[in-house]
Amino acid sequence: MAIPDLKQSTSTGNHSISSNHEFDNQSNCNPFESTQMDARKPEVETGVSDISYDSLLNPIHLQQDLSGGCGGKTWEAADIMIEYLLWKKSQSDTFFDGKRILDLGSGTGLVGLAVASAFPGVQHMTLTDQIPMMELMKQNILLNGLERKVDAQILDWGTPLPESIMPLSDVILASDCVYLEIAFQPLVDTLVLLSTKETVIYLSYMKRRNADKRFFQMLRKKFILKEIEDDPKREVYSRKGLHLYLLTKK
Repeated sequence: MAIPDLKQSTSTGNHSISSNHEFDNQSNCNPFESTQMDARKPEVETGVSDISYDSLLNPIHLQQDLSGGCGGKTWEAADIMIEYLLWKKSQSDTFFDGKRILDLGSGTGLVGLAVASAFPGVQHMTLTDQIPMMELMKQNILLNGLERKVDAQILDWGTPLPESIMPLSDVILASDCVYLEIAFQPLVDTLVLLSTKETVIYLSYMKRRNADKRFFQMLRKKFILKEIEDDPKREVYSRKGLHLYLLTKK
C-alpha cells in the first residue's frame, strides 16, 4: 500500500538556514484536503539551503522541492530529533558507532544526513521514502558527499520489505511520520517488519489532532513506548505539541 506524502506545515525549528531561494512555509500542504496525492498540487518550489546546528561541524546542504509532495521540505519534528541525537553525541563520542541506521519517511533526508554527518562511527545510513522523493534524497546525499555511507531506497509502508532494505537496521529514525490516519496501520506494520527486539526506534511527533491517539494505541500493541525525558530542550518543544519517543519491540 503506497501512502501519499501529506504533511501539515509547521514553523522552522531552532537552527539557522541560509538559502538561495525563499521558501513559503504556508505553501499548499494541507493534509486534510484529500488522501490522494494527485488530487492536490503543491506549489513547486526549489532551492538549496545550508542548515546548521550548534553541535554540527559543517552545515547540511539541502535541496528542497515540493513538486513531489510536502515531504520535499523540512519539518520542525526533524529538528528536535537531530538536536537530541547531537546532544547524546556530546555525552558519548561512541554513540551510534558500528550501527546500521534506517531513516523512515525521509523526505529531504535531513535527519539521516545530519546523523550520518555528525556520527563518523555509523556503519551505514539508509534513507527511505516513496518514489516521488527518491531523486531529491539522492541529490541531497551527493550535495553532502555522503554517497559512500548513505543510500536511498524506495519503501512503501504496509508492503513487504524489499530485499534492498535487508539486513535489518540496528536503529530506526522516524521523524514526523504520524500525520495521516489511513497511514496509521501501515506505519505500525512497517515498523514491526523493520525491527527486532534489539532494534532501537526514535520517533519524533507533532500533535495535530485527537485522532492521533488511535495510532499510539496501535503502536502500544506491538512496542514499548517511552517518552524521552532526558532531552534538555524537552520543556521548550513540548509546549508546541512536539514529542520525542523511544520504542522497542515487545
